[in-house]
Amino acid sequence: EEAKAALAAAAPEGELPLLTQARRLEQQTLVDLLQSQLEVLRGEQANYESLSELFPLQRDLLTRNRNQAEKRLESWQAVMAEARRQESARQTQEAREKLRNAHPTLRTLAEQNSTLTLRRKEIQEFLETKTLALQQTSTALKSVEERFRRVQTKELRAGLTTAIGLLLRSEKNQIPDKGVFQRRFGSVEADIVRLQSEQMQLEDERAMLGDIESQIDLTLGQIRPGAAQQPELREMTQELLQDQRQYLDNLLADYDACLQTLGELDISVRSLEFTAASFREYVDERVLWIRSSQPVSSRIFSETWQSIRQFWSSEDWPRMLLFLMDDLSAHWTGYLLAVLILVGLAGSQSRLRAFSAELTTERQKRGASAVVTMLITMGITLLTACTWPIVPGFAAWRLGQCDVALAVSLQHGFWYWGAALLVLDFFRRLCRRGGVAEVCLEWPAEVCRSLQSSLQTYILLGLPLGFVFVVADELGDGISAESVGRLAFLIRCALLLLLLRPLLDPSGQVLRDLLRSTPDSWVFRLRWVWYTLAIVAPVLLAILAVVGYQYTARELMLRLQMTLVMAAAFTIAWTMLMKWLLEARRNLAISQARARRAAAVAAQKDAESQGVPSSPIPPVEIPRVDISLLNQQMLKLLRATVGLLFLTGFWLIWGQVLPALQVLSRVELWPVVISAMERIPGADVESFREVTRVEQVTLGNLLTAILFISMAVLASRNIPALLELSVLQRLPMDHGGRHAVTTVSRYVLLLGGGLVACSLLGIGWQNVQWLAAALTVGLGFGLQEIFANFVSGLIILFERPIRIGDIVTIDGVTGAVSRIRIRATTITDWDRKEFIVPNKEFVTGKLLNWTLSDRVNRVMINVGVAYGTRTETALALLQQIADTNPLVLKDPAPIASFEGFGDSTLNLVLRCYLPNLDHRLKAITELHAAIHDRFAAEGIEIAFPQRDLHLRTLPPGFISSNLSAPEKPGD
Repeated sequence: EEAKAALAAAAPEGELPLLTQARRLEQQTLVDLLQSQLEVLRGEQANYESLSELFPLQRDLLTRNRNQAEKRLESWQAVMAEARRQESARQTQEAREKLRNAHPTLRTLAEQNSTLTLRRKEIQEFLETKTLALQQTSTALKSVEERFRRVQTKELRAGLTTAIGLLLRSEKNQIPDKGVFQRRFGSVEADIVRLQSEQMQLEDERAMLGDIESQIDLTLGQIRPGAAQQPELREMTQELLQDQRQYLDNLLADYDACLQTLGELDISVRSLEFTAASFREYVDERVLWIRSSQPVSSRIFSETWQSIRQFWSSEDWPRMLLFLMDDLSAHWTGYLLAVLILVGLAGSQSRLRAFSAELTTERQKRGASAVVTMLITMGITLLTACTWPIVPGFAAWRLGQCDVALAVSLQHGFWYWGAALLVLDFFRRLCRRGGVAEVCLEWPAEVCRSLQSSLQTYILLGLPLGFVFVVADELGDGISAESVGRLAFLIRCALLLLLLRPLLDPSGQVLRDLLRSTPDSWVFRLRWVWYTLAIVAPVLLAILAVVGYQYTARELMLRLQMTLVMAAAFTIAWTMLMKWLLEARRNLAISQARARRAAAVAAQKDAESQGVPSSPIPPVEIPRVDISLLNQQMLKLLRATVGLLFLTGFWLIWGQVLPALQVLSRVELWPVVISAMERIPGADVESFREVTRVEQVTLGNLLTAILFISMAVLASRNIPALLELSVLQRLPMDHGGRHAVTTVSRYVLLLGGGLVACSLLGIGWQNVQWLAAALTVGLGFGLQEIFANFVSGLIILFERPIRIGDIVTIDGVTGAVSRIRIRATTITDWDRKEFIVPNKEFVTGKLLNWTLSDRVNRVMINVGVAYGTRTETALALLQQIADTNPLVLKDPAPIASFEGFGDSTLNLVLRCYLPNLDHRLKAITELHAAIHDRFAAEGIEIAFPQRDLHLRTLPPGFISSNLSAPEKPGD
């Protein structure tokens, strides 16, 4: 239309006629071109409309042809299998006939042929079994793939609606579990390995039959000498060996078919598992974000009453009761056994509790193992807790045999009730008065009473509500779940809120002492964070149920309860571990005390045998070991192990709902340009080109990057210590080497976390290389000393001119290296003062390291004796004193020397060597004291300098005044 309007428009004023004509001709050509293109597009549209009707027909035709081809293939496979069976039966019968008619000397060969035919029959049966398994797996794979495509198509058309949510939940229940086909058909890989091994053995046997004549000679020669010369026997042997070669060829062909079938089965099973996992992940990503019901309205109470009436008036009740009566008459022994077990456990409750208390008392008297006693009493407690869960468990078991819809719903409800009752009643019995928690775990009595009361309340109120919720949800009519089920869920959330608030309060009586015992842990530091989350969780679940996300609330509630149970179990396990450590240290202290007492008794007996009076042996007191004195390394290792196990359990519980967080990957934050190299298609030689594409950084990328950075920081703080405790201390490395490895590992973890985070945020080297260059130049001038110290710190870690614990002297300060950081190193001197030295000083300056390659150091003691002393005697005493000192090394041996003549002394020097600097001052003190005592005992005088004072000038009258002064009494 625009082109036609431009054609009909008047020519501009002053335009030449020839130019006007050319312009109109051009515009007319454009109009004709557009008109022809429009006609072509209309024709294509009509063609597409006809094709849209043709494509479904073609698809149906292809599907029909495929099904017919598959049926023909199955029929041909059946014909081939039948032919193989008939051929195998014929060969088996023929081998048996020849075995019966075989010459006595050739009976072994005939038996081998018969065995081969039976073996082929077995392998054919195995092949039929695996072929059937392959067909079932292929059918299941096609079904899952078709359902997956159908769900994806419907989700793209309709979006995340309530109907799609119902479809996703229905499909999730029908997805095969991971590994279900491997469990059904066995290990395919093991069968392949076994068949390949057997096939290689058969191939070796077949290769030996390549030359029949030589094999005849070999076989007959083994029977008896000269048998190969008998024509009749040789002919019979040739016939049997030819049959054996044919049997081996047929058997090897069957083995090839089996291996091919097993390979296809393995691929099919793996494809099924991968498709099922992809389907399950697809459903999990979306199902939690879709409403499963309508929001709560004012009709919920009327709908609840209607649902209750409909439940009790269901037509399934008579059928279910009739089934239970028939089941009772058919399996009355099982019902009787269940009643007897229930009565027996209920009647033995008091005796089991008394036995548990008696066991604990005997343990305290005899000093038996507390951990073993604790495990036994916990086993008794678990046995008593199994009493009442038998009732709902047995009911669920028998209702599971009934195919009535109401019975199936009740079965799920009773299973939940029985399992939850077993767990909660077990914990309740642990916390009862005089129970395991109070006596063995030594929990405060008020804590046990509070836990027991809360658990008792939830058992009486929460479990019936959970039973109602599960039954209403499993009925599948929609009304029951949205009315009765939702109301029971909301009441249970309120009950959980009332019970968890006093139990999890960090300042409450339950957790106060436990948290204060570990003030440095993250659990204590973040106590108000996780307490707030635990309290807000039931409220959020209730809100989700109110607004219609009841399925989401149910899944989160289930995992929240499992997490609480796991936390309680880990708390008990940690307490038991601490008890075990305390008991181990106490036993060690007792054994050491007994060893000291035995040594004292032996010394007393020796003294009495020599007639020397001895003092009575003092009683050896068994020390009380406090938890703070436990081995810190073992505690760290146990904390790391328990933490890893807790994280593993947390992942197993919450792993199924984590795919739902993939929805965060759809929230786009900012675009990034990514450069990559791709291969040029169609090129004669392999060549690449650089292409750029735009990708979006999502909210999921941002949160994942933050998670990686946090994990890198936590790992850099904890993994190096765990690495040193578990690995490095068992290697032949000194302390400095271990410190270098842990420091480098800390840097690597931080760098790795930073690189992964940058990659998730789209920050690559090509994006920041200009900024890195500018920062390098700018910081090179402004912070060159900082960078120099950083690089020097890396050089120190790798070259190791100093190590942690080395004794060094720098700038006149001598001390031990206590810390090596990125910028500076800390030296602690003998006055416990810390001297901070930049790392560059150790690399570019002068440094004295006393213990770099050899920690042996020399002590030099100068001794001056008076003139007239026998130097040989003095030197011998010095040598003897050094030899008898336990701190002085024997190699290098100490040396006593006469160094020279002083003004008033003969200068002697004692040089001796110490293994390290740890006891240097103590050794010097002991040597000086021993020299003083021994020289005094031997009468050797340690000379001291003498000085003569000559007075040249005195004040006037000084002498006369002193001579005339009267003497005082007593002067």
